[in-house]
Amino acid sequence: MIKLQALTAYLIERQLVAPEQLDSWTDQVQLELIWKPDEKGMRMGDMNYGATIVLERFADNPARLMALVGSWLDNHDEDREGLPQTVFDITMLDDDLADVDIKLQFSEPQYLTEDPAGEIVTQGKTWSFVPFELWVAEKGEVTGDGA
Repeated sequence: MIKLQALTAYLIERQLVAPEQLDSWTDQVQLELIWKPDEKGMRMGDMNYGATIVLERFADNPARLMALVGSWLDNHDEDREGLPQTVFDITMLDDDLADVDIKLQFSEPQYLTEDPAGEIVTQGKTWSFVPFELWVAEKGEVTGDGA
């Protein structure tokens, strides 16, 4: 559920609402078993889950929120083929404030690494669970040889 945590942190950093007015959670978590050797070890499967992000008393432009979520997904979750579209459920509280529920789906690969001291036994080997980390660059530099 690393992608949901990262998207939630990103939205909090954008200061769309006060941090206590933003919440997120998962539901309907499913594991699709794959058991396929991979360069990172053994791809045990894919964790597929629904996610909800709620912003209470949102007073900004909804198009800005949609652009922020869309751009985050484009940059950090490129392989969304086959996943349902993101849904923004907006409930107007008055002329300036709205409660917004964002509903989306994520899929995250789950890996095991071969480990003689591991607790997971499958395919005649012993494995340990390896948390997949979503790396987000904070800074970057482009260099070249001048050619």
